[in-house]
Amino acid sequence: MDLTRRIIERYIINDVKCCKFLTEDGITTSWLSIKSIEGIFEGLRIDASRETIPPIFRSACGILKNLDDYQYIICSEIRSIPDSNPYKKILQKYRITIVAAFAKFIVTIRSRMIVALRDWTRIAQQLLTEISDTLAKARINSTTLSNYKEVGSVFDYFGMHVKEVDDLLDAIY
Repeated sequence: MDLTRRIIERYIINDVKCCKFLTEDGITTSWLSIKSIEGIFEGLRIDASRETIPPIFRSACGILKNLDDYQYIICSEIRSIPDSNPYKKILQKYRITIVAAFAKFIVTIRSRMIVALRDWTRIAQQLLTEISDTLAKARINSTTLSNYKEVGSVFDYFGMHVKEVDDLLDAIY
């Protein structure tokens, strides 16, 4: 089963309890620790206080912390949003993509390629901005899509194909 389907099965269909992926964020703590999510990504623990850690890693830690906060917020709020609300599906898509972003980060950091980490950081920052904007709009105008513009390249980078995610979510909602 591909990553998209595994994430949807676990986080949308089976609706597991909301939890954060980071146990230590590498910013307020000296370690970056990501929990293992069976079938989706392996755990990771890195000493973020080492002097040899490149600055791009510290940026990535900040983005991961914010993505983790947003996935938790979306998870916590999504249950109260009616299925008929157009933002519910969009927020679920972002939640799915955040999980994929964590999986991609772990693969990227294990490759030890700074260029790949820079790419991840740039795309993840774009994802973070989109999520922040969309969640704010959903909270202000919860029934009508307002200037929603999806950037498919972000989804593609994290291994998510927008049409496939849309089709799977349409089957659920």
